Amino acid sequence: MADITRGEDVKALLEAAREATQVLLGASSVTVVAHIDADGVSAASIASTALTRADVPHERKFIRKLDEGEIKQINALHTEAAWLVDLGSSAISKITLPICCVSDHHSIIEDANAGPKRKQGQNDLGSFMERKVHVNPHLFGIDGGQSISGAGVTYLVAKSMSSGNASLAPLAIVGAVGDFQDSANSRLVGLNQSIVQDAVAEGTIEVTRDIRIFGRESRPLARMLEYANDPTLPGLTNRYSECKRFLDDIGIDQQSENGWRSWVELSLDEKREITSRLAERLLNYGKGVKSIRRLIGEVYLLADEEKRTPLHDAKEFATLLNSCGRYDKAEIGLKICQGDRGDALRTADDLLRNHRDTLKNGISWVKKKGVVRRQSLQYFHAETEIPETVVGIVAGMLLGSADSMEDRAQGERVDIDFKVDSSVPIVAFARCVDEDNIKVSARATRELVQKGLDLSIAIRIASERVGGSGGGHRIAAGASIPLGKELEFLDAIESVIIGQLAGYCP
Repeated sequence: MADITRGEDVKALLEAAREATQVLLGASSVTVVAHIDADGVSAASIASTALTRADVPHERKFIRKLDEGEIKQINALHTEAAWLVDLGSSAISKITLPICCVSDHHSIIEDANAGPKRKQGQNDLGSFMERKVHVNPHLFGIDGGQSISGAGVTYLVAKSMSSGNASLAPLAIVGAVGDFQDSANSRLVGLNQSIVQDAVAEGTIEVTRDIRIFGRESRPLARMLEYANDPTLPGLTNRYSECKRFLDDIGIDQQSENGWRSWVELSLDEKREITSRLAERLLNYGKGVKSIRRLIGEVYLLADEEKRTPLHDAKEFATLLNSCGRYDKAEIGLKICQGDRGDALRTADDLLRNHRDTLKNGISWVKKKGVVRRQSLQYFHAETEIPETVVGIVAGMLLGSADSMEDRAQGERVDIDFKVDSSVPIVAFARCVDEDNIKVSARATRELVQKGLDLSIAIRIASERVGGSGGGHRIAAGASIPLGKELEFLDAIESVIIGQLAGYCP
């Protein structure tokens, strides 16, 4: 169901964005603090560009998680203001700089030390010496998990600085699809759709209805089908040779004089034939009309970017940014967002290849080791085999391809007995680099969320019980917990999950 927002809710959110503009433009210097994922890099790029255009001196800082150590570093900054983007809602009360603005979209975590809860639209503009503005859709009754991303909220602040910043709308769209906000409805909805309209009016985004499978621009056809997971394609997902055979059987030429063909090089008739055969396959495997509808949806193309490159399609652009941020190269991603098509893009291409290899190796490792099933969840512990920055992506991919794995388990070519159960959430652990902490990532399906599951609450409660901290969204959340507390954490989060799905929360 599409996110429904009331006019007064949007008005209050926009007023908070204007308040943030007021204090940021009055600051002598600003540090933009951002998360390392695609949404965070996009948000940082929007914030940095807007401040540059407004002649506000600023620095940039990317972080993996906003823990007590990072909060101390932020409070020790030499700039007058901190602008936290795509994070910060759980820590705004702990920032002691004279000015702190947060443009975030994650679920709000109540802070027992924050004093009385602010009413909707009420920010602490207090004295000139201490001003805090919190811009988060959840404060105004708007779903930040679906209606708008961290980059989108930051875009609202930037646009309030200057109408000319409407040119930054494509980056907000990249951030939104990077956070899978187009997944539930096969299109962006809510405030995201308003941002799309801004970009269309600027001529910077083209919206078309097409197949939604990732890799339309840059992957050969068979590879695109092989890695499809939204929806998974029975008998094709994770089976490259079968994908090639499928295309050959329906008479699709997979190569041209320029090499392997991608989806965007096909004629309309070829696209229709493939889509029709895929829909027929889904029906034959009992996947239902819902899966067929997920094949086609809105696709967002960056009008000024070269076709057949990862920058032309918003979803592929987001993956490129992820491949930078997840490997401590978020600044490379930011430079690309700000127009660098030279050294930064070449470095990002190398990082993207490494990112894909890392994900592939991570999935193979989990398949070999297996997952442990408990009453209401399943988990795996990657130790140092999968980087902490991507273990959540691996978990999400495994859960998203659960149906495909079940199909494969019924085939003749499977040499590993492995199955992920999509009826329960998956929890992934990985050792934090150079720390005595464990990174926790949890992923669920939208069906579980519709039944009452809220991972943002579950992971926060469980992590705090073992001396850690966490948060996120209903469908995806993360935490950091002390080493050695994993089983205690699992007991805690499972008790919360059981309660949520039963209609109560302990």
